[in-house]
Amino acid sequence: MLGHMQSHSIGGPGGDESSAERMLAFARRMNPPENEIPVAVPISTLLARTDDIAIALIDVQAHTVGLRFDLAVRLRHEPRGSMRHKSYAMLNHYAGGEDADQQFLLGVEFADGRTVTNFGHPGFGATPPDEDPEKPSLSPMGGGGGGRSYDQSYWLTPLPPAGPLVVVCAWSAFDLPESRTVVDGAAIAEAGSRAVVLWPWSPPEEEPFEPPTPRVPEGGWFDRVSRVGQVTDGPLD
Repeated sequence: MLGHMQSHSIGGPGGDESSAERMLAFARRMNPPENEIPVAVPISTLLARTDDIAIALIDVQAHTVGLRFDLAVRLRHEPRGSMRHKSYAMLNHYAGGEDADQQFLLGVEFADGRTVTNFGHPGFGATPPDEDPEKPSLSPMGGGGGGRSYDQSYWLTPLPPAGPLVVVCAWSAFDLPESRTVVDGAAIAEAGSRAVVLWPWSPPEEEPFEPPTPRVPEGGWFDRVSRVGQVTDGPLD
């Protein structure tokens, strides 16, 4: 459903060089590096479950600067009523209003004590903060699903240090209490060191975008307007 965020503009008209650099650095932190081939980490573990829901951490891929992983959510019964349409929005943290207090909660704690959650972070279009690049960032990536099966990807940066990596989750909408799971941070760090850097990273090449002109009825109003470039007050000839 939702793809990963891309930066299409790193500096608007009148933007200074420092703000453009900050926006570029921010965009890099929000996405896996496109110039790398990650290394798969053999981690597949159940994070939490009740009689009606289970959430597992699977498909971990380590880059030199972070890791992408998937959460597999399985339900015993298909959601009913409004929850049928709200479940995925609550999972990927795009629900709001009265549903905000029922969002799926996800957090990570590094072995050195640094922490990050999937809420309270800047989103697309936000002003990039002046922050330490070693401060963890957790961003939702692509995902989807329906019925009794949902999947959601996340990007975590930087790469965690060797040692226990604690993953915490909770989801009040499905009566899932807070649960803590420890995974092997050393295996992730080691895999990240073996990721293949294909070529030096470079910012995206921006090109002016000109929307295509549709085919219009020849000799009509749309034809005249498209040729002149503006609507005139006179009637059509």
